[in-house]
Amino acid sequence: MDTEQLNQKPIIPSSAGQYILIVNDNPTNWNYLSTTLNNAGWEIAVVTNGDMALQQVKNHPPALILLDVMLPGSDGVETCQRLKASPETQEIAIIFTLLSETVAQVQSLSLGVVDYITKPFQSEELLAKVRVHLQVHYLKKTLEEKNRQLLATKQQLQETQQQILQQEKLATIGALTAGVIHELKNSLNFVNNYAQNSVELSDELLEEIEHQSRHLETEAVDYIKENLNDLRENAVVINQQGQRADSIIQNMLMQARTDENLSQLTDLNSLLDQAMKLVYHSRRARDNRFNIKINTDYDHSLEPLELIPGELSRAFINIIDNACYAIRLKQKQHQEQANREVSQFTPQLWVKTQNLEKVVEIRIRDNGIGMTAEVQRKIFQPFYTTKPSGEGTGLGLSLTREIIVEQHRGILKLDSKPGVYTEFIIRFRRDRFQH
Repeated sequence: MDTEQLNQKPIIPSSAGQYILIVNDNPTNWNYLSTTLNNAGWEIAVVTNGDMALQQVKNHPPALILLDVMLPGSDGVETCQRLKASPETQEIAIIFTLLSETVAQVQSLSLGVVDYITKPFQSEELLAKVRVHLQVHYLKKTLEEKNRQLLATKQQLQETQQQILQQEKLATIGALTAGVIHELKNSLNFVNNYAQNSVELSDELLEEIEHQSRHLETEAVDYIKENLNDLRENAVVINQQGQRADSIIQNMLMQARTDENLSQLTDLNSLLDQAMKLVYHSRRARDNRFNIKINTDYDHSLEPLELIPGELSRAFINIIDNACYAIRLKQKQHQEQANREVSQFTPQLWVKTQNLEKVVEIRIRDNGIGMTAEVQRKIFQPFYTTKPSGEGTGLGLSLTREIIVEQHRGILKLDSKPGVYTEFIIRFRRDRFQH
């Protein structure tokens, strides 16, 4: 095969990207290179100048280029620079073929070639270097493909995680529904009962006024005043219970807000107290035997903080609900023992806020079943749960840690002793809330 034949009919490989491109204008050199490599089992394409090389690479990108430094027209250095300047071709591995005395000169140009082969060519060196760089090319392509797969998998996992977290959020809201209904029912009972009583008292008052329309005696006046006072007290109670019902509804709506990632000035004590009441009444609605002594110690010197109230409330609910679960288990154990001995167990929950010098601290403590050291190490891992199947997803405390540590840049610590207590300690640095 001579130069004229090459120019008339360029060699196009059957599998683009899986071949070696030889760029050399010396028939002896390109013939030696192509024969040696072809005999070793590689597919070869040959062009004789830089312009042909650029066109060939554009149409059919190779795995490796053997580029001669000395070429007619655009020499090897210029051709290499043009290849490396294009995003489509800059990653293709290039091995320069050149005279040994020009290696240092070409190396000083920092052209981004992967290797050099000097003339006269040695087949062992040629094959060894080609094998190495084709293997690197293969591994690089494999790694790129694995990375693409990994990124796709990561994206899918992130989407799945968001779906699971949303389901966990909905599960939390669903678990609280019974408690909310219980609270609303009690409040509405008060409203209805007192409203009806007010109607009856009003009827009596109107009847009495009708009887005494011509002349009012002192006793009648006193009776009217007494009923009017009762009506006033009833109205006050109605107002109080209406506000209580509104507070419960607003808290529930806060759990389902769509703008949950927006922070706002929030009363931490109120947020914590509402979460505690929702959990307690939810537990009571599901199990009327559940009852605990709640000890609150709120530091009223706390100023409103920039928080994401819907998310942080959810974190408090998860911690408090787990505390109630642990207390109830211990309560059942003591109730079973009560048949044989007198139980001295008093179920208790402690909720405390403290305004410290550099941090705001929240402590939530229960005297339930506690946790072993092994459980404490795993408790914040996604899908880890000590609850029986069907009673927990294992995402509650994982989500809680994300809300406190990741979203609010806080600190979440756990202290527990099996059979004695569990305490969650939450701290937010003051500079976290400074602008």
